[in-house]
Amino acid sequence: MAVEYSADLCRELAEGFARRQMLRPMRIGRYDAGDRLRYEITSVAPARTATVALEVERFVGGGFAGQVYRVRVESLDGGPIEGLDVGGSYALKILIPPTGFARKFRNAIYLAGFQGPFSLQCNPDAARAGALWQKFIRRAAGIRFGSERAVVDVLATLVDRRLGSCGELSEWIDGRNWQFEVDDHINLRRQWRRGRAVPPELLTAPEYRAKREFMAEIVRLFHDVGAPELARQYEWSTCKSQPNVLKRRDAGDDPAAGLTAVDFRAGLALLAMLPMSPGDFVLIGKGLARGALVQFDRGNLGKLESFIDAHSEHFADMRGALAELKTAEATYRRSLPDVSHHHVRLLYSGGLWLGILDAQVTGWEVRNIADPRAARRLRSNRLLTVLFALLGAAPALAVTAAVGVLAASWLTGRLSAVTWGLAAALALAVPALARFARRLWGRDDYCRHYEKVLTSAAYFRRAVGARLVEKLIGWHRTGRVGAAQAERMARQPWRMLGHLPLSILPAGLHRMLADPRWAAEKLQYVFVRPVRLYFNAAARETWLRDMLAEGRRKHMLSEEDAEQIESRIKEPYIQKYLKSLAVHVCTLPVTQIVSVTIAAIWVLTHPDRPTAWAEGLAIIALFQVIPISPGSLVRGFYVLYLVIRERNFKDYNIA
Repeated sequence: MAVEYSADLCRELAEGFARRQMLRPMRIGRYDAGDRLRYEITSVAPARTATVALEVERFVGGGFAGQVYRVRVESLDGGPIEGLDVGGSYALKILIPPTGFARKFRNAIYLAGFQGPFSLQCNPDAARAGALWQKFIRRAAGIRFGSERAVVDVLATLVDRRLGSCGELSEWIDGRNWQFEVDDHINLRRQWRRGRAVPPELLTAPEYRAKREFMAEIVRLFHDVGAPELARQYEWSTCKSQPNVLKRRDAGDDPAAGLTAVDFRAGLALLAMLPMSPGDFVLIGKGLARGALVQFDRGNLGKLESFIDAHSEHFADMRGALAELKTAEATYRRSLPDVSHHHVRLLYSGGLWLGILDAQVTGWEVRNIADPRAARRLRSNRLLTVLFALLGAAPALAVTAAVGVLAASWLTGRLSAVTWGLAAALALAVPALARFARRLWGRDDYCRHYEKVLTSAAYFRRAVGARLVEKLIGWHRTGRVGAAQAERMARQPWRMLGHLPLSILPAGLHRMLADPRWAAEKLQYVFVRPVRLYFNAAARETWLRDMLAEGRRKHMLSEEDAEQIESRIKEPYIQKYLKSLAVHVCTLPVTQIVSVTIAAIWVLTHPDRPTAWAEGLAIIALFQVIPISPGSLVRGFYVLYLVIRERNFKDYNIA
């Protein structure tokens, strides 16, 4: 669920950071509506350079692959860039997630698969290769579907120096996902999917069927042009690929018209031992048959070239782009250790390791870990490059060592406070010192900043205030503090001290403990509102009408069905249904309350056990996965009460 926050307040706080005149830049994780951006861009095919000024119109969303904005072009110097016009709206995708958790999880999966940093973020050749593949797939879609509009057009690639990531500008698709459709013959879908004859009058849900057919054809197209790993973005069986196809709003009412594939950048690598969806099991099997232990975005250039040769009249103007793709692909693939593909070459190929080290330096420069001057020094001395890389690996190695220490102590029965202290020192102190050392080594501005902090009391005070401003912006964006609280803290920074210990908690719990008024509203919604719904018939009827309106809006209900339900809202059966629904809402927190209570009792009654806290967390986790929960038991007893009170088993046997 999106968190509501004030972009204007975040901008005011950022101005407060600027007034403090820090020698280092402000740390930011994403942009807000109204922000102005300026990039050096390179068009995709043909490759031309230009400078573009953009205004962010709105933040669209973000996931593991990156963050997406709708932007308006304010000016364009150089070019021309085909498809990019001043005043037009476009999609800007920056290939770094907007949240720290998503970034760390994505990077960890990628590191396990390829033994390197996430290439689409930090390697311009990887980002360039992805954009060129998309261009060729778009041209191929024009052959297969009769229009290139079946694939979104990627216009230019760029590097965002503030966020520290590669990115791209694409056509903005004014579209939507399929509408919810009432299907009175849902059991016939299986026959339709298997190609069996089904009476046309019984086939409903036309948008669902059109989208499924389109995605199946897109997957076949990907395989035909030699991009089987990119096809994972559109495999129906993954159960998460459907939002990657939008229907253009200007395409009319035909369910099959205007369907467009919009997402070509995978966020998570697919490891053979870590399937993340039902469809991944099949994809892993197919990948192993191709010799791919890890799948992400690797394509078959030979198969692409064969497709181009077979349709040469359609690709006559893209021979230069093919040559650039071959170069970018070769550089990209040489930039990672990637044991699953390079195998023993890593043991003897000096050229491969030179490519890996050079790509590391480029990635550090893109991610703002090393400035241009430090990057030149690192490129001139491979030993320094290796040492700098080891400093970057120190946090992960330290956390691994801390876990190892705890595990060994637990297995030998020697877990003590000293062991916990050693593990904490490894997991907290070593990463902090390593990051500090890399900043001093890689960034001249941070060197000057830290020198000023140590030599000037006034600058030190301003630096503390600036860091608190950065924290406050992050807290407000994630919903940890409301606008009024953030404004008070901006005026009186000492108020933040009480929030610092709470900042390690989930955002909702942090705000609940720190904002009594907000907590009261939430608790009233969770605990009081369901009770009121149970006892207040008028409130239940309003609730049902709101649900009917939502169902109409999302096409989950036909107008006829919605009107029929609303006309019978006073009937005893509908009232009983609403009461039972209110009981369901009332009992939703039961499992959480019981699990936390039992965990707390366990911890409090076993103070001498070093692992009591870990065991308490395990109790809470267990309650989340067991099939029969305390909440479901309470709901079951309520149904049993109705059966006994009304002496009616027939109408309640399913419940």
